[in-house]
Amino acid sequence: MENSRPIIAIVSCHKMVDGQPTQAVYQKYIDAVNFYGGNPILLPNTAADSKNFEALLAIADGILLTGSYSNVAPTRYGATHIEAKQDLGRDELSFKLLAYADKMGTPLLAVCRGLQEMVVHFDGTLHPDWREVEGFYEQHLEDNRQPLEVQYQPIHDVLIQPNGRLAEFGEKWHVNSLHKQATNKVGARLFVEALAPDGLVEAVSLLQHPFMIGVQWHPELNYAQDHLSKFLFTEFIHYASKKNTE
Repeated sequence: MENSRPIIAIVSCHKMVDGQPTQAVYQKYIDAVNFYGGNPILLPNTAADSKNFEALLAIADGILLTGSYSNVAPTRYGATHIEAKQDLGRDELSFKLLAYADKMGTPLLAVCRGLQEMVVHFDGTLHPDWREVEGFYEQHLEDNRQPLEVQYQPIHDVLIQPNGRLAEFGEKWHVNSLHKQATNKVGARLFVEALAPDGLVEAVSLLQHPFMIGVQWHPELNYAQDHLSKFLFTEFIHYASKKNTE
């Protein structure tokens, strides 16, 4: 086992393909994990219902909570608005994975929706739509009329906070932004790693953990070129590799 690639369990989402229910993960997440030396495996939503959940997760050296076309269900954070894009199976699995990673010290990287799940799991709350909140002025939502390569281009800065896990990377970076939900209240156990210039929470971590970080932007798109993406995936796989050799 000592020289094997760490196994990274990637959460799947519900999607309709050719009229049929499907469990899906965007290829870019799989490619990023593979590029940095991880061995990706995909977890369907039904994994949450498994009586052998912990035995199943015991093979995983790291967990990746991906971004998604769906949003966290309002009932998860005490909201009452109508959310059109839900994936209750994804919610169930992600929150169970967060509890497991917290309990077992399994390295976890959370992206976009994953960050929002992380915030809610640790007793935080979300804004259902950042555009309805006074004070946010950065462009945090993509123009979906544009090609994907344009939508995923860096659009605003993030200000990296001192004394966190990202601090060794630097003080500021330029990131993409494709989200509707946003952090409202951060749970007591989470550390705010980065903020947008308008104050929107862009990254959080659980400092009392080997490696658990959530970011609001998408590091998986330019994973091989963008320096902050390189930092995130390199650190994630490094800690998963340490877990792999325990």
